[in-house]
Amino acid sequence: MATLHKEYNSFSSTIALNATKKESLITSRNSLKKKIKKYFSEEKKDELQPRFWGQGSFEMNTTVNPIKEVDSSGNVLEKYDLDYGIYFIEKEDEDNKRSINTLHEWVFNAVDGHTNIPPQKKNTCIRVIFADGHHIDLPIYYKKGDVPELAHKTKGWIFSDPKEFFDWFNGKAKSDQQLRRIVRYLKAWKNYREFNNSSLKLPSGFSLTILATNNFVADNNDDKAFKLTIEKIKRELDKKFECKRPTTPKGEDIFENSSETYKENFLNALDSLITACQKAEDEKNFKKASEYLQKQFGDRFPLGKDEDQEDKSSRLSSIIASAPISPRPYAKL
Repeated sequence: MATLHKEYNSFSSTIALNATKKESLITSRNSLKKKIKKYFSEEKKDELQPRFWGQGSFEMNTTVNPIKEVDSSGNVLEKYDLDYGIYFIEKEDEDNKRSINTLHEWVFNAVDGHTNIPPQKKNTCIRVIFADGHHIDLPIYYKKGDVPELAHKTKGWIFSDPKEFFDWFNGKAKSDQQLRRIVRYLKAWKNYREFNNSSLKLPSGFSLTILATNNFVADNNDDKAFKLTIEKIKRELDKKFECKRPTTPKGEDIFENSSETYKENFLNALDSLITACQKAEDEKNFKKASEYLQKQFGDRFPLGKDEDQEDKSSRLSSIIASAPISPRPYAKL
């Protein structure tokens, strides 16, 4: 049986953001913040002034490097997706709340022209797209009291607290960084499967984060922990196909309105992933074992050496047995 903990860790290093990329994305985000603050201080100086809070996978350190794409001009695109919340915070004794459409329009005007690509108006945010392929979503919140309200253009004001979700996940992952890696593995799996099948729609990274956190099984080896976690996820979904938010709006089932096709596709994809992990675990040869996983994760998952686990263990035992033993110095009395 091949243990692929080393290969999983190498995969983690490949898909996780490095310090240079993090700094680049933060710089991009800060330039937007500066532009928005300038617009409101000059054009809307008598209105509530925006505050900002980073949210989502970037803040939780579970962002996955996207699969690189090439556009029609031959440019390599890296489609990073960042969320940067804009908050209008009201004092208890005042009332300066503006309509959802008004706030969306103001934020759109503030960022219009920031890049050569026109910003997009979404139901939940304004999206700013950059030439290298990454984009920053700007969801808009109004807060008066304890819980922020998201300005949703079709559903109205929705109580939503991304910081509460960050605190929930960080509390779970703080003592065990393996959970963050498990979440990244799942996201990378989703990205690769969808990249190679445009008709396949798997759950969002947000949903996968909840499922992984609620069903996380720790182990000394990442290959084992990942397999045990996805098996538990599948067992729970077979009992009841649901994914409930752990924070505001707490208890909301994200899968509630999912179609049977969506449900079937996700469960079948999970079955395929579990089968690949089981075959990799049963396989003695490292290269063959990792080949099963490459079919699920793509070639970013490294190939192991063409060597059997038993041969490797035997060779290590021989090396240890033949190694000279250095005499231990006398203990000082």
